[in-house]
Amino acid sequence: MDNRDYAQSLSEISALLQIQGANRFRVRAFENAARAISGHPEPIEPLLDDGSVTSISGIGKSIADDLLQIRDRGTCDLLENLLDDLDPGLLKVLKIQGLGPKRVKLIYDELGIATVEALEEACQAGKIRELSGLGARTEEKILAEIDRLKLAGDRIPLPEARRVAESLRDDLAALPQVQAIEIAGSLRRGRETIGDIDLLVATVDPEPIHQAFRDLTEVTDVIATGETKTSVRLRGGVQVDLRTVDPEVFGSALHYFTGSKEHHIALRTRAKRMGLKVSEYGVTRIDTDEVLASRTEEDLFAALGLDFIPPELREGRDELDLAADHRLPTLLTADDVRGDLHMHTTETDGRHSIIEMAEAARDLGHSFIAITDHSQDVRVANGMTPDRFARHLDAIAAADAAVDGIRVLSGIEVDILKDGSLDMDDDLLRRADWVIGSVHSHFQLPRDEMTQRLLTAIDSGLLSSIGHPTGRILGGRDGYDFDFEALLDAAAEHRVALEINGSTGRLDLNAELARRAHSRGVPLVLGSDAHSTRGLQDLRFAIEQARRAGLTPDDVLNCLDVDRLLTANGKATL
Repeated sequence: MDNRDYAQSLSEISALLQIQGANRFRVRAFENAARAISGHPEPIEPLLDDGSVTSISGIGKSIADDLLQIRDRGTCDLLENLLDDLDPGLLKVLKIQGLGPKRVKLIYDELGIATVEALEEACQAGKIRELSGLGARTEEKILAEIDRLKLAGDRIPLPEARRVAESLRDDLAALPQVQAIEIAGSLRRGRETIGDIDLLVATVDPEPIHQAFRDLTEVTDVIATGETKTSVRLRGGVQVDLRTVDPEVFGSALHYFTGSKEHHIALRTRAKRMGLKVSEYGVTRIDTDEVLASRTEEDLFAALGLDFIPPELREGRDELDLAADHRLPTLLTADDVRGDLHMHTTETDGRHSIIEMAEAARDLGHSFIAITDHSQDVRVANGMTPDRFARHLDAIAAADAAVDGIRVLSGIEVDILKDGSLDMDDDLLRRADWVIGSVHSHFQLPRDEMTQRLLTAIDSGLLSSIGHPTGRILGGRDGYDFDFEALLDAAAEHRVALEINGSTGRLDLNAELARRAHSRGVPLVLGSDAHSTRGLQDLRFAIEQARRAGLTPDDVLNCLDVDRLLTANGKATL
């Protein structure tokens, strides 16, 4: 299990305790413990093994015991008792944007509502607006959020799905019967949201693998099981399908179960024209059934006269034509990325200091970073006043001098206010190396006003980039409404980069919008939006979306050396 899985369980306990009416100090204890584990820079499982998890601030013996149960069973006695006493449906109600534990408790206490279905009925009947502190507007927002969740279905964000899949993969990879194991499906292609998780194993002895899979602590329900496929449901509802195949057909099976459907249709059409057919068992001749390739994906593509097509590009667009003509882009990789240009420290809402972030980034192989804490309008994040920012610029310069092996750039994530002005003194912004302009409020502005807000900010000449440009939260809210084409025109003209934000809840820009931006000559930049040293690793999700967009190292500012970076966009050339 990942640290964030443990933290999620503790957050659920905290919320349910609050709904139950428990002592506020007990509620806060679980809140603090969840926050501490989520931000802990190393996996906590070794600390659970040796009993030292209580060395983490906020983790006492009682919570440590709960964590041990969660590790061994996927849940704990306290969580199970709370769900028995209240209702398991409350966990889904708590996922509705805008409904925290306090409001859920009010609705539960006054109306006895413990499911999303009952909440929807109450909203439609006008019962929510009658509760103190809510009202008709809240009722409308709840209904809109329920409708959005229905459209999203049971899909989960890519980062969450990848953490789950990698944990399961690593557990199974330790089995002696496993010769090879890979994550397949849309997760391997880097889709933003995932319906279910696919794992593929090469083996000549499948039964022990299927048995071990069924016995994993995360599994709550075995949907179906057989000689070559087992489907299970995990705590939280995610379905995982495990398939086992002979090592001789592992490559063709991996290609087949990676998809997409559109890619396969195009590939089968090409194969048929060549007198061939392609399936999960390999590339074969139609007339003789002779197998030409099956062991590796590279062999499969070569048999069809194609260069290897990276999974992120297998969407049935033009990848076959490019592969046939040897024109596939050389996609960006993590090794090409020299720095991270979006992160936060203890100065605002981060969990680690400037030096701690710099040292962690250096250990990840970065040669530069930008420290970009919030400006004052983001009160919930302890945003900086001008006086604090001025001192912060000096602190960043001191850290840059103190930490060897990495360049620490001064920066800020400045709020773009409602009228498009920037939430910081212009002279201080000019002192900073890297200025991200972001929208964190007034998301419901009319389309024309939101568009003008962004264009005014870009026209200031003070921005290096626009952070998480559409404002969407995966599984949380849709982006704000604005004219994206007008934004591209302005960004291209002023050489202001648009960000691909790798934060687990954002992936914003997504691959499609990043592709459109690149086609218009707009600079693109990657940012982890890390709030802890552990969060720096989320840059990989930005890299993945960049690969889906077909971007090469030449297309992304993070791949420049630091001196070239500082002359590559509008703000730095003033």
